Amino acid sequence: MLTRIITGIVGICAAIGIITQGGWVFSAAVFVLACVGWFEYHRMAEKNGYRVYYLSSGLGVALVVGLGGIVYHFEIEPAISLALTTMFTALFFIFNALEGLYRHCKFNDGKWIANTGLSMWGFIYTGVLFSHVIILRSFDYGPHIDLGFRVFEYGEVCLWITLIGTWMSDTAAYFVGSAFGKNPFCSVSPKKSLEGAVGGFVGCFISVLALTVVYLGVPLWQAVALALSVSFFAPLGDLIESIIKRSFDIKDSGNFFPGHGGVLDRFDSLLFTAPVFYYIMLISSVIPMMLNN
Repeated sequence: MLTRIITGIVGICAAIGIITQGGWVFSAAVFVLACVGWFEYHRMAEKNGYRVYYLSSGLGVALVVGLGGIVYHFEIEPAISLALTTMFTALFFIFNALEGLYRHCKFNDGKWIANTGLSMWGFIYTGVLFSHVIILRSFDYGPHIDLGFRVFEYGEVCLWITLIGTWMSDTAAYFVGSAFGKNPFCSVSPKKSLEGAVGGFVGCFISVLALTVVYLGVPLWQAVALALSVSFFAPLGDLIESIIKRSFDIKDSGNFFPGHGGVLDRFDSLLFTAPVFYYIMLISSVIPMMLNN
């Protein structure tokens, strides 16, 4: 328990410093997390006799998250960055299939479809989704926000709201489930209750709704859309990671955070909430602006 508490305190302090700093420091931190997450995923698959390809999947993760950092640093337009990411993802699928074919011809282990599918999912899960954490931090289609003690960039506030909402989803679900949980929610996570899931949804929804209205100044309908999306995708990300671990018969993805598990254990929900928050902001804020111009 002491190790868990110390790791939590150090992690929170590090997160505040890195997110506040932004720039290449933030991009580098996310890059490291993405690469470690991919190795955790690779190791889980390997222990079960599968191959997650280094060249296409592993290198692809490094390149797509690096692309997110470049987009952030050079302030590339969202439409262009989306096009670059889409083209790169399409190329990845081609290279992944070619590498899978080569591996199959060389080793003939009869697992070409499984290995190729796992490699593709690893690229999307730890690469494409992680890159959106950087892209969300770079979202600057809004004014800087002065909270008195410091002026925040718009994208930084978006990321903090996503993080707080994700944390509230997990925290509220835990406390409500511990106090009132009686009905099991999902067989993948036997300890989770329906009451806890409802409590997590409500806690997350209220938090994100209030923060977006007060600090982002978006219309009520947009705040509701953001709150509903984060409230839905936060537990979904957690369940998907539970399914992955259950499929590989592994309790924790790793031990990158002593007492808390691996990178995928800690960031499973954020990997889904960050992209959905970003695209709702993009669709509702940037596209109308572009059409008006």
